[in-house]
Amino acid sequence: MAGMDENKPYLPERYRQKIREKNRRRAAVKILTITLILIVIAVLVFSLSQLQWVGLAAVPFSPPSQPAPSPVVVTTMSLDSQMGTPAQSTSRTPLPPASPAAVPLVAGYAIEPGVTQQAGSGSLSLVQAEAALRRYCPEDMFTISSVNYSAGSARSLFGFTLRTAGGRSPKEDLVVFIEAASGMPWSAGEETAAIPKEMVSEVVLAEFPYEGVFTPGIWYDDSPQEGSVWRFTLASGNMTLVSGSVDATTGEIQAFARNIPLYGRPADPAVTQETAQGIAEKYVTARTSGLPLILTSSRYDRWGTESVPAAGAYTFSWERRYLDYPVDTDGITVVVDALNGDIIEYDKRWTTAEYAFSQAIVPTIARHDATYAAMEAARTVYPEQIGSVRILSSELRWNNGQMKGTVPRPGSVPLAWKIVFDDEILRTNASLVPGIAWIDIQTGNMTAIEYRH
Repeated sequence: MAGMDENKPYLPERYRQKIREKNRRRAAVKILTITLILIVIAVLVFSLSQLQWVGLAAVPFSPPSQPAPSPVVVTTMSLDSQMGTPAQSTSRTPLPPASPAAVPLVAGYAIEPGVTQQAGSGSLSLVQAEAALRRYCPEDMFTISSVNYSAGSARSLFGFTLRTAGGRSPKEDLVVFIEAASGMPWSAGEETAAIPKEMVSEVVLAEFPYEGVFTPGIWYDDSPQEGSVWRFTLASGNMTLVSGSVDATTGEIQAFARNIPLYGRPADPAVTQETAQGIAEKYVTARTSGLPLILTSSRYDRWGTESVPAAGAYTFSWERRYLDYPVDTDGITVVVDALNGDIIEYDKRWTTAEYAFSQAIVPTIARHDATYAAMEAARTVYPEQIGSVRILSSELRWNNGQMKGTVPRPGSVPLAWKIVFDDEILRTNASLVPGIAWIDIQTGNMTAIEYRH
């Protein structure tokens, strides 16, 4: 054909189209194959990177912690409502870890749902609220268990649940509210307290004149155990010097506990128990003006450890008496330093007004009948243990501990038989307390029982 290149093979146009389509399919297959290979490689790389993290524990964020305070002797006092006598314990202890909780933990304590952690318009952040709390409740005396948040039109509050650090028998938990706007402690009733905060500051500084310490941390607390009180702390830097409470109605110092450094104390006491008792009795007489009291217990507690012993303290406990019968939860405890004779703790529980005691004080139920009634009550709780029940004590006492947090009516606090007992399970588990049954002195009926395994 004219114009055709004679050196090239002749291919029909239809055949050339088939060749072009075949080449396009081959190219598409190559592209798809390469894409699949790349996807497989990416999946393998991702899987290997995930395997490298398997088994590594997640580390929650924790803000930098402050240096731990120097070891101190933390002494705490409480009135043992189970046995009816004041109790005190002394120990050298670091800050205990927070209790496990099902809610998230930050800085060692539980944060309840709804707590705002970031600062907002006119509101502190959680970190700022904790810093404000620590101006009143230092770390060496109080650990935080949890925090919640309450938003309101009048005020929003961070509510910190605190636990007293140290001691074998710690006091009840405290709840301290910090205003989200001002960072100041707040509690319902403080505006109407008979003794204002300014007067409490004067009372505390007059009682505890530490050089260079002029501003105590003070906050109001209306607790079922102690009634309306102003709590206070005096600190120097990060070290608490003394903490306690002042009656919000009378202005009387109700309790205090000094922190005594353990370092450098010799092993043996320099003050005898007889001398310490005389110091304690003089102190109680000066503060109580002849209130009806009877000394019920005294003991010496050594501080330190078995390998490094240190001189400790003497504890003296008095029970309140009314019409010659002991009042179950009222009394006074005084702790005297065995090294120098200083009063390092004082705790007065005087919760029941005289008008509240019943006038029915002649029992018609004998002791053995009251004991039998207590055992029958114990049988209804743990019938399988009745054969091992052992009576530890039985005496007539004013049962004023059953109406905590209430104002008793005239004549509503009864004189009753208090029967203390244990059983085989209680005897083999030191963490459990003996059972207590209260028996009416006129009817022989059981009015209250505390008996738990």
